[in-house]
Amino acid sequence: RVPQGLEIDADPEQLFRVLLNLCRNAVQALDGDQNPAVVRRLTVSAKREAHTSSIRVADTGPGVPLAARAHLFQAFQGSARPGGTGLGLAIAAEIIRAHGGTIALVEAVGPGAIFELSVPDRPGRGGRNGRTPPA
Repeated sequence: RVPQGLEIDADPEQLFRVLLNLCRNAVQALDGDQNPAVVRRLTVSAKREAHTSSIRVADTGPGVPLAARAHLFQAFQGSARPGGTGLGLAIAAEIIRAHGGTIALVEAVGPGAIFELSVPDRPGRGGRNGRTPPA
């Protein structure tokens, strides 16, 4: 669910890398969850508030263990899957911070994980979503 016309003022390749990582992690969590009672779902949504754009990536997988949450965005700390490097969320966090934004695991009730990233408009940009309106 992305509002029509929403623009995010960020480097498109870097933002794509962050979203790809979050979605890949969500799909892997869903693939690894063997609980037949849980409906497997990946949801991506976006919203705009004031001078900030936010994107949420949510899944109905098993969630993030409490012990892993404190170090989730640190290098070599996040990977629970075999063959993972533990760099994906650390790189995602660095990219979002370089854009002046934030990324966090949002507390959720029930199964799953919700990650939210927020990116502010760049200073000196006007118009809708930080873009200069056409003349």
